Amino acid sequence: MKLKLPHSTHNWLTIAGAIISLISFFLIIFLFLITIAFNQGGSYLGLVIYILLPAFLVFGLILIPIGMFIKYKKDKKQKKDTTTWPIIDFNDQRKRNAFFIFIFGTAIFILVSAIGSYEAFHFTESVEFCGTICHTVMNPEYTAYQNSPHARVACVECHVGEGADWYVRSKLSGLYQVYSVIFKKYSKPIETPIKNLRPARETCERCHWPEKFYARKLISQKHFLTDNNNTEWNISLIMKIGSSHSAFGLKEGIHWHINPNTKIEYKSIDDKNEIIPYVKYTNLKTGEVFVYEDNSTPLNDSLKNSKIHIMDCMDCHNRPSHSYNHPSSFLNNAGKSEMKN
Repeated sequence: MKLKLPHSTHNWLTIAGAIISLISFFLIIFLFLITIAFNQGGSYLGLVIYILLPAFLVFGLILIPIGMFIKYKKDKKQKKDTTTWPIIDFNDQRKRNAFFIFIFGTAIFILVSAIGSYEAFHFTESVEFCGTICHTVMNPEYTAYQNSPHARVACVECHVGEGADWYVRSKLSGLYQVYSVIFKKYSKPIETPIKNLRPARETCERCHWPEKFYARKLISQKHFLTDNNNTEWNISLIMKIGSSHSAFGLKEGIHWHINPNTKIEYKSIDDKNEIIPYVKYTNLKTGEVFVYEDNSTPLNDSLKNSKIHIMDCMDCHNRPSHSYNHPSSFLNNAGKSEMKN
């Protein structure tokens, strides 16, 4: 004995798709209004509003044409007339009302979808999303970032930057990161990203102006010795950031290599770019070229054909927002805070 359902499978599929879409749509509107009216929410509610519920909404919308297509194939198999198009007669009040409901509903749906798409994009670019949802395994990195000089700079400003091409690249690489987190394939501890980094000229130099002249800077540091009295020890250092006189520009000092007329290239023999036996200096203004090689580490054939790196900010300042201080530095900073209080 066979149980005969009152509707065919395609009807249930279409109805289920419509129900899922409507419920998801109204839940998105309701939760969105709640967050605006009561100014409450958080990173996880944003995940529900802008990512999970829209995914169910799209899934339901996909089920509707699938059900309609199955119905079409079934009617065609039963040799029913499938060439007849629906007749829209505006003299029929039911059809007229249905038409206007469809038009206004579609317009509202497109408007809400546009707003939701923008909010989803904005949410996935937020510090909350990066630090508390997407990269939970990097909690130490997020903690260090919150206490860094770049604490008020959004994560994406440095890790992604401007432009759609690097945004797409970051999301594609994020797919592998999600896989690594789910199946615990990530390295422990998390390594500093070195490969496939966006050039610092396109990120760091958006805020830091390399052509600006910086004179020598006085740095004062307070330390405490490890004797019985924890004796205070003050150190004053003159950092030779630039030349002694502004007229010399970036020809001297720590940052002479970011002179617009200077190009520094190097080759490394390790993945972390710490062992560098080959450096090439090029003066772009005069065409002068100097090559420096480490005699104790001769260049073999593989190194001669290896990739040439162009030196930029990240080669030195490779942890500007995720710096882990030595325990003694924490103690010194704690001592300085207590003395101020």
